[in-house]
Amino acid sequence: MGFADRLRTALEPGWADFPGRAGFAAWDLEEREPVLFGAERVVHPASTIKVLIMLAALREVQEGRLALDAEVELPADRVGGSGVLKELPSVRQMSLVDLITLMIVISDNAATNAVVEAVGFAAINDRAAEFGCQGTQVQRLLMRVEDPGTNTTCALDQARILDRLATGAALSPELTRHALGVLARQQVRDRLPAQLPDGARCWNKTGELSDVRHDVALIGDDRPRAVVAVLVDELALAAPRVCARIAELGLRVFQSLG
Repeated sequence: MGFADRLRTALEPGWADFPGRAGFAAWDLEEREPVLFGAERVVHPASTIKVLIMLAALREVQEGRLALDAEVELPADRVGGSGVLKELPSVRQMSLVDLITLMIVISDNAATNAVVEAVGFAAINDRAAEFGCQGTQVQRLLMRVEDPGTNTTCALDQARILDRLATGAALSPELTRHALGVLARQQVRDRLPAQLPDGARCWNKTGELSDVRHDVALIGDDRPRAVVAVLVDELALAAPRVCARIAELGLRVFQSLG
C-alpha cells in the first residue's frame, strides 16, 4: 500500500463532517499519485497566493530582470490587514528580498502589493500557467476590492505550485533553498504544522478571511516529501474549529509517508 492508499484510508472516517466547503490535494513527491477532494473548486486564495507571487519574483531575479537587493518604492497609501508596513509610514523603500520575507513570514499585505507591482501581473500569471495551474489568476492587488479583476485559485493549483518548488522545477537550486527557507519561517502554525511530531518539518503558507481558512504546505523531515493544500471556505460559525481539523490533515499526511 502506497502513500495515496494510506492517506485515503486515514481521511475517510472524518471527511463527511468537515466544516465548511473543503478543497484538498496531496501527494507524495516521489510516488506522485494524487489524493484529491474538491481539489479543482475555484475559491478566493486569501494569502496563499503569496507563494506564487514569491516564486514569480524569484524567477525574475533568476532571469536577471530584478535583483534581490534592488530597492523597491513603497506607496504612501498602504493597505490594511496583516503586516507591519502600514504602521511604518517613514519606511519609503525596502529591498525586494526583505519585502518577500515580510510577505511570507508575517503575511504583510503592503509588502505583497509592492512585490506584485515590481514583478507585474503578467509575469505572475505566466508562472501560474507554466506550473500547470488552471484555476489560478492574479488580477488585482491585495485588499483593493475596488480595483477591477479578481484573484482565484484551487487546492490542486496550490499543490502544483509547491510541487514545482520542492522538485526544483520552478527555480535554481540556490533560489529554491532561499524560498524554502522563507516558507519555513512562516509564523502562523496553527493549521497543517500544528500536530506534527518531533522530527517532522513543514514549509507552509496560510490564508484567512472571515469565512475562509486555508493552508498549503510541503511536509517531510530533513527534506520536503509530500505536498498538501487545504482550502476551506463558507465556514460561517465553524471558523474557530476548522484549524484543528486542518491540523489533523497535516498529521495524516505525515503519517502516510512511507
